[in-house]
Amino acid sequence: MNVYIWTSGELKNAYIGEAPYEWNELCFTANTANSTIKLRKNNSPTAVTLETSTDGRNWTAYTIWDTITLSNIWDKVYWRNTSTTDTWFSTSSSNDYRFVMTGSIAWSWDVNYLLNKNSTTSLSTYCFYWLFYWCSSLTASPTLPATTLATRCYYFMFYNCTSLTTAPTLPATTLAEYCYYQMFWWCTWLITAPTLPATTLADSCYSSMFRWCTSLATAPTLPVTTLAAECYNQMFRWCTSLTTAPTLPATTVTSYCYYYMFRDCVNLTTVTKLPATTLATNCYAGMFYWCSKIKLSTTKTWEYQTAYRIPTTWTWTSWTFSLNYVFDNTWWTFTWTPTINTTYYTSNTVV
Repeated sequence: MNVYIWTSGELKNAYIGEAPYEWNELCFTANTANSTIKLRKNNSPTAVTLETSTDGRNWTAYTIWDTITLSNIWDKVYWRNTSTTDTWFSTSSSNDYRFVMTGSIAWSWDVNYLLNKNSTTSLSTYCFYWLFYWCSSLTASPTLPATTLATRCYYFMFYNCTSLTTAPTLPATTLAEYCYYQMFWWCTWLITAPTLPATTLADSCYSSMFRWCTSLATAPTLPVTTLAAECYNQMFRWCTSLTTAPTLPATTVTSYCYYYMFRDCVNLTTVTKLPATTLATNCYAGMFYWCSKIKLSTTKTWEYQTAYRIPTTWTWTSWTFSLNYVFDNTWWTFTWTPTINTTYYTSNTVV
């Protein structure tokens, strides 16, 4: 006999006479009847042995490319690896696994059950590369519990997931090269960015992470004070709903670190202080390019009252192209490359 318990926002089966069963495995739930899901393989990634379940108790072997149909709304399918040791998924940009979906499907629980029957906190290079590439049916994301990342581990993971509204939690504090590169590119319904607690960055780690997230209204806090090459390169490009930029406290920058970071954020109304005392090649190049609500003037007027200066308080010598096109195609009397150690005036809020 079955009874039902409410756990973590879902109804779940329990059996009388037994301890309640708590599900943690990766789970997909149908939002519409006859939604489908399958896992496809591209070329020759690491072999994996997976199993699925519709009730979280009874498991059957899954064959890559088999389609699972969720006939009714709320129907579920759970996934896990059969191995109790870490079994890596995708291994390169041309050897990967990807989910393919139709209908409307929400994802919950722990994605790392695809790697280990008991989950894991570590990832490998290219691990979830393109895992949900072009899954426009995906509406909710799972837990991504890994605390140790690897190069390109989440690269393109949610590319063009145009129905995704909520980003997963990202608890890792030490990043790897390209780990979040273009992770949410073209997630046009993503409204809120995840918290980014990392204190140690890596080259291109956040590059283009939210590019074309046109509904993203709030940027995450970026607490890091030491940057890496291209770490924020084009991070918020074409985030046309973004109105407030995050504070950027770093005092030492690297090549291309803020390159085109807010390009085409046409509703951005705040401008960030830039306190760095040592510059690098193209570090600020095009940072506010085409942010048409950023307004600067070379003179103080009744509207342009707030002083804005690069650097904020220090004197330094510019590096190659470090300030190129920072304010090109913004608004008012000053719309191009600023001069170092020169005070401008803005009607925007400075953060």
